[in-house]
Formats: sequence, structure tokens, C-alpha cells
Amino acid sequence: MDKKLLLVVFPVVFTANIFLLDFNTTIIAIPSISDEFDLSLRLASWIILSASIIMTAFLMPIGRIADLVSRKLFYIIALIISLSGIISASYASDVYILILCKTISAVGTTGTSIMMFVIVTATFPKKYQGMGLSIITTSVALGMMITPFIGGVLLDNYGWRFAFRLIGFLGIFTVLMALLFVPKMEKPEIDRNSMDIIGMIYFILIMTLFVFIINDPLSFGFFSIIHILQIIIFLVLVMFFYKHENNHPKPILDFKNYKKPAYFWGSISRMFGFVGFSVLMFINPIFLQKVIGLSETSVGTTLFYSGTGTVIASAISGRLSDKFGHKIFTVTGMLFSAFANLSLSFIANDFDLTIFTIIMFINGFGIGMWMAPNMSAVLSSVTKDQYGSVSAYLNLIRNIGTTFGQSLAATIIIIFLASGSISIQLSDINSDSSEEILSLFINGWRTTLIISSIIVFISVFASYKTK
Repeated sequence: MDKKLLLVVFPVVFTANIFLLDFNTTIIAIPSISDEFDLSLRLASWIILSASIIMTAFLMPIGRIADLVSRKLFYIIALIISLSGIISASYASDVYILILCKTISAVGTTGTSIMMFVIVTATFPKKYQGMGLSIITTSVALGMMITPFIGGVLLDNYGWRFAFRLIGFLGIFTVLMALLFVPKMEKPEIDRNSMDIIGMIYFILIMTLFVFIINDPLSFGFFSIIHILQIIIFLVLVMFFYKHENNHPKPILDFKNYKKPAYFWGSISRMFGFVGFSVLMFINPIFLQKVIGLSETSVGTTLFYSGTGTVIASAISGRLSDKFGHKIFTVTGMLFSAFANLSLSFIANDFDLTIFTIIMFINGFGIGMWMAPNMSAVLSSVTKDQYGSVSAYLNLIRNIGTTFGQSLAATIIIIFLASGSISIQLSDINSDSSEEILSLFINGWRTTLIISSIIVFISVFASYKTK
């Protein structure tokens, strides 16, 4: 293979790991950011949710836009937007500016995440495309394992502002590598009149409203008139979107695929599986730092072992599922994840870090065992000319599940914290807090995990039904 092709992969691999480092650092930094700005959990959760909304609502529209312009130019502009947002976030004077910066960063991250695989498939000869994609997926898996630990060390020793700046400035080298090594790619022939612009607008509105309904960021109340109106508008938009997509020659989301059992049940399994995964990734760093009193480095180390389980299982399940079928791996993987969610809910009052870490490893192993076979099952149900659009759809389902899981976890714990005799901010919680405050958080944490385990059991059932 030409060495120049390997140089093309370098900026792509760097891009993936820079954004993984940013994501994991942000999650681990939530408690310290909350302390600095004296935040409630509802407001603190929007530091993460703002990016999730963008990546969920704009993933498919941005993917279509990327086909209309120079791919290399689009990739570099998206990189610059993302890195600018990360660096700007480090200078935020209040949480609203921080959320705005993370939102801007997410726009760029969404664009680059789409282009990473496009760059390899567009520049590598067909006989080497599998190798190129394998390099990316392997590096992403290793990044999932290592970046929580690196983020924890950075936060523990230098703080979140320095960590964001370092991540942003490291990303500048990625831009330079992209300029030097990524070749100019041919712009595909796209009929602009076939673009589903109305479908894109519907989709953005539906996904944004979906998160607002779940999280209630403006505290209207779940049974308020405004909240009920939001639900009605959401249902109406979904109905119009469904009718529009069924009548459009190039729909942004092809509902006809849901008639295929593997596609339908595989999608359900994927969404609910990532709900359970995102719940653990969102609330556990807060629990470990605020209630148990661990440092950011210790939290990053715990997440490192979870990522290790994912890497090990991913390396095994992908190959073996081709030989033995996907069902045994998807069902077993989700059973491991459900077991982990449920087991963690019982250890809060008699906490043992070793047991906690083992359970997180089991969860990571289950997720790794399930991910690739689940994707393979869905892709095998469609024709080859749909692989690109369905791959984007699978990323969309992952983002929807992640956003829903984060929103669900934050909402449940907020409800429990609000049920106490005093008003409690996230910044008020620490390992030395009163028994009432710690009890409210732990009960919310435990309830979230139990509900999460039930959701993952739904994924187990859907995995079993996926043929």
C-alpha cells in the first residue's frame, strides 16, 4: 500500500481522538464546572446536552450539505469551527457562554465526524478501503479507552480551562495535517433539486423539541400547559414529517426500511442500548466525585477500564459474529450491560471501588460485544447502495439514544433533589454534605440505574427479535 495513503489517515485518527478527549474531559469536568459557576444539575447537564442536540438534530442535514461542497474544504472548515468552540469555552465567564461555545464546537464536530469515513472511502483504492476503515475504528476504540484517563489527569492537575485550551491547540496540528496530507476529493454529482430541504427542517425541529420535552430546561413543569403544548406540536411535526418523507423521492429518512424485521428490531436495540450506556457515562463521574469524593484522575481511571472492556470485546465480536451470527453477541452483550446497570444500583451505601470498576468493565465488555454485530445486522437488511445513508442513520440512532439517556438521568436526579426540604444545587453536593442531601442524590442515582436496566432489557428483547 502506498505510504501516502497512511498519511491521509493521520489527520482523521487525530481528529477522532481529539474529539473523544474533549467529550470525556467535559463529562468528568461537570462537577468542577458546577462548583465554579454554582450550577444546578439541570443547568449543568446542558453543557453536555447542547452538543448532543446539535449532533442529533444536524447529523443528517449536515451530511447532505457536505455532498454539495468541496469535501476537503468542508472538513477543514468543520475542524476550525469545532476547535474554535473548544478554545473559546476555556475563556467562558459564565455557564451560558460555555454552553454557547460547546454548541458551536458541536456543529464542527458533527461535520468532521461525517467526513472522517468519507475521506478514507474517497481516497483509498477499493482493495485497501477495509484496511483504512479498520485503522480508524481501532484508533477510535483505543481512544475511548485512553482519553478518559488523560482527561482525568489534565483536570486533576491543571483544571478544566487549561484542559480545553490544550485540546484546542493540539487540534491545530490536525488542521495542518489535513491541509498537507488530505488530497482534494471529487465533488459528487448531486441534483440540488432532489435535496430534502423541508425534511431537514422538520427533522431539526423534531429532534430539538424532543430534547426540550424530556429535559424541560426552562422549568415549566412536566404537567404545565406549555409542556403539554410542546408534546402536541412534537406529535404533529412527526406526523407531517412521516407523510412528507413517504412522498419524497430522496427522503432524509426512509421509513420503508422499518418494514424489514432486522432493520426495525436492530434500530430499537441500538437506541435503547445506547440509552443505558449514556446513563452510566453521564451520572457515574458525578457520583464518584460528588458523593464518593474521588479525584478526576481516579474517575478517568475507572472509565479507562470500562473502555478496555469495550476494546477487548469489539476485537472479538466483530469477527466471530460473521461466523456464528449476530444474535448470540447482541443478546449476551446487552445482558451484560443490563446486569451492570442493575448491580451498580445496589452498591451505593456500601461502596467498593474495586467492585465498581469490575462492574464498569463488564458493562464496557457488553457494549463492545454488542455494537459491531448490531450494526452489521441492520446493514445486512438493506441493499449496498443504501450503506452510506444507513450508516449515517445508525449514528443518528446512537445520538438519539445518548441524548435521551443523558436527559433521563438528569431529570430523575433533579426530581429527587427537588423533593427535599431545602433547595439543592449540584455545587452543594460533596462527600461531606448532610445525610439528607447525600441520601436524595443516592436515591435518585439508584432509581436512574434501575430504570436504565429495564430499558436495556428492552434492548435485550429487541436483539433477540433481530433476525
